[in-house]
Amino acid sequence: MKRIISVLLAACMITVLFSGCNSNSSGLRKEQMYKGLLLYVGYWGYSNGKYPEPTDEQLKQILEVTDEFVLVPTAVYNCYTDKLTGEEKQILNNDIIDSMTTEWIGRPSSLESLKVTYKNIASSSILAGYNISDYVEDATKLGNRLVELDPDVKLWYSVPGAAQLTALTYLFADSWVQVVDEVKEALEPEVWENNVYGFYYSDEDVVTGEYAKFDEDKPEENFNNPDVYAMRQVSDKVHSYDKSFLWIPYSSDTNGRTYENLGYVANKTDIFDMILIQPSYFFDASLKNNPQIIKNCVEKQAVVREDGEIIGETKTSDTVIGWEMEIDATDIKKGSAAETRYQAYVDAFKDLRGVYPTAYYASIITETVDVLDKISEFYSFDKAGEKSSAASASGSQIIVPVAIAGGAVILIAVSVTAVLLIKKRK
Repeated sequence: MKRIISVLLAACMITVLFSGCNSNSSGLRKEQMYKGLLLYVGYWGYSNGKYPEPTDEQLKQILEVTDEFVLVPTAVYNCYTDKLTGEEKQILNNDIIDSMTTEWIGRPSSLESLKVTYKNIASSSILAGYNISDYVEDATKLGNRLVELDPDVKLWYSVPGAAQLTALTYLFADSWVQVVDEVKEALEPEVWENNVYGFYYSDEDVVTGEYAKFDEDKPEENFNNPDVYAMRQVSDKVHSYDKSFLWIPYSSDTNGRTYENLGYVANKTDIFDMILIQPSYFFDASLKNNPQIIKNCVEKQAVVREDGEIIGETKTSDTVIGWEMEIDATDIKKGSAAETRYQAYVDAFKDLRGVYPTAYYASIITETVDVLDKISEFYSFDKAGEKSSAASASGSQIIVPVAIAGGAVILIAVSVTAVLLIKKRK
């Protein structure tokens, strides 16, 4: 009997140690973003060329405030290079739009009118012919500059968006998956392993209505929605490399269908590791309640309606819910109204710093530098925030003690059983 008990105890000890090691073996995917900042890179629409490149001095100023960055494009990159043939291909053109079917459309009777709408929306990106490899080159160049200035910098690259092309978003999925591989190929292996924490999904909503279907009761089938289908394809690729996948959707009308869709994606799928919700109030004074609503989402770790009810009734995903801080130097300079709206963010979220993930939108680089003092002030956690941050640390650091604690519980249980067996034996 003593020999059996010894074997059991040894097995439990091995389980505890293995759990701790195994939990940490998942690498960077478990890391959260506690001091994120969006930096814009690549083409700036279709008539402004590319975003201005930050100077080294600007980057050094920013690195004094945070070392966590999302490298974000805004234009639609409508071309990619076929890896097998070396041929450049378009994702959308008028012939492809004309061949649209009703498969993804929410209201089939709208098919012909949607074709006209999409041709108008896509015309600029089709004419521009931006290739996804251009984004990869611009973004990895900026990423490498940040690594040179701070070898411990944390980077989230992006997949470009397909704004306002809801029923056709699925057509972009393969090129976005290719972006992930191209970023990996463009970087030195140690930068990929040590500095790339994940990827960001650029489209900020799931619009439905007449544009696209959304079957709430079919999360395992991507809700039969073309946006969610594309999200899933990219998610699978990102997670295959054990990196984190991030989304920062807007909230706007929290009583609307788009917000409901956000809730279903967040609450019912594990597509994203982190979702940081934009309160949108800084840019729209009519959305005064949004900071509190988003705070409720963060505290409940589920996307909730204005009345506090969880969208979809229960949250079954492991997605971590955070929030986006929003500020713009141009608005701040206009006067006290913008300052008041920004202060509402500070008041709502200050106690959540270091506990749940967040990132700042602060516009282009020159505007960002102009409000660095405010970003720095918010990211300088008070005493309570420091304690919370230390307690939560990073996801990969959390999991080890949790796993060990779980193993310890097993160990204690077996030990108690062993003692009882010994007593009974006696």
